[in-house]
Amino acid sequence: MDIQAIGSRAFTVYIGEPELRSRNIEPQSVTERDARELVRGVLDCPDTGLVSLELYPGRHELLIFVRRSAGDPEFYEFTDLEALLLALSALPRDAASSLYYDNGVYILAVWPDGDLPAHALCEFATPVPRRGTYLLHLREHARPIAEGNAVQALSPLLRRGSLAKGS
Repeated sequence: MDIQAIGSRAFTVYIGEPELRSRNIEPQSVTERDARELVRGVLDCPDTGLVSLELYPGRHELLIFVRRSAGDPEFYEFTDLEALLLALSALPRDAASSLYYDNGVYILAVWPDGDLPAHALCEFATPVPRRGTYLLHLREHARPIAEGNAVQALSPLLRRGSLAKGS
């Protein structure tokens, strides 16, 4: 396994054929959940919800781009699926974000970044003024839909135009 820093908030993890073979992993079959487990070992921390991942499987190797999120997330509440889809489609594909379903509403946690168009979220959602510890409540009591990178995880549904079809 080779780890290379890309600035202060991002790095790559390259996993070669010998290590993948020793773990009984085929690069093309690695899911985001599998990659989070691999990265969890690299980061030596239990919470990989604060990173977004991009997977690039090769024939015999795997490259993972990891981007750390800084600070507390901002929370947004959606009661309408179409509004949620519009907001997600306005966000950068690599936005550090997690989506939960709690008591009949969708809660989107987004870690602020200079590229984050906050106006898009406020246009379609109700901001939820909570501290970062609210994330612990969501993880314990809400139904997780996508953790770490909701935009990327839900992009196939965004292309189809409806989250309800995929639920």
